[in-house]
Amino acid sequence: MNLQQLRYVRALVEEGSFVSAAAQCSVTQPTLSNGIAQLEAELGQRIFRRTTRSLSLTPVGERLLPAVIETLKSFDKIKDLAAQAGPANSSIHVGISPVVGISRAQTTLEVFQHNRPDVELVFREANLQGLSDALKAGELDLILAPMDADCAILTAYVYRKLCSEPLLFLPKLIDRHRWKGRTSVAIEDVADETFVLVPNLCGLTQVTRKLFERASLVLRRYPGEASNYSVVQEWATFGLGAALLPASKLASTPDADSALSLTYQGEPVLIDYYALGKPNTVLPELFFELWEGLRPFDIKEACVPSSEGDYVLDWAV
Repeated sequence: MNLQQLRYVRALVEEGSFVSAAAQCSVTQPTLSNGIAQLEAELGQRIFRRTTRSLSLTPVGERLLPAVIETLKSFDKIKDLAAQAGPANSSIHVGISPVVGISRAQTTLEVFQHNRPDVELVFREANLQGLSDALKAGELDLILAPMDADCAILTAYVYRKLCSEPLLFLPKLIDRHRWKGRTSVAIEDVADETFVLVPNLCGLTQVTRKLFERASLVLRRYPGEASNYSVVQEWATFGLGAALLPASKLASTPDADSALSLTYQGEPVLIDYYALGKPNTVLPELFFELWEGLRPFDIKEACVPSSEGDYVLDWAV
């Protein structure tokens, strides 16, 4: 005797036919019929009376039915109680962009880590596309990454803008004399530059592409691709092309004095950092405890905290 056989009994009583009961249980009709036959053989009693036109419980079946229903209800209650209790050693899976880095991620999550030392935070670093795919596959609960406000993935999850910081223009080494003495440059002034970029799957590259599209400019890419933002900076220093990088990534580096603030329509260009996610591997209560404790990145890193509210989907209410 097993639970699936008891489910077959309940479905037959509710549906009144083997065809409909099999559909309810998502099995074939022969599978359900064999399950009932095996149960009857084990009990040594007929549970159902079958004719070519009708299906009904035998007197034995009528006596057994309340116990069958109660057993299935008890099993479902056990599952519900276990789900409410959650795993003994909970963990939340967090995806971070290389532009964010582990230091910023720890700053953003430190309130939760302080309040819930019993919960392990498991980090995965990847480009935005990789993180998005993992979130959709239910492998991650939270993503911290640079994104454009029009990014399609935002519409599918609860999200919050954490902060913004200036995007800087770093000329390639052999051209830096041209910009000497300037502190800012309009995007139109650098439209003829060739830029070193990371793959299109990265959040930083997507933000850069959107910026040029809004300005109706063609983004000229260096034929090769860097693997991460630090390589972009290195290649610009070696003269392979110019670079667009967040201010915090150039601070305290030899290239800091050569970088210029980038502007569009007279305003500084900012790169926005978002947190977004969904409770995929943890209970919603634990996820939203994490969510409520999120804080902006360290403003000493040239970031400006966001005052925007959360965007919450129906499932998150």
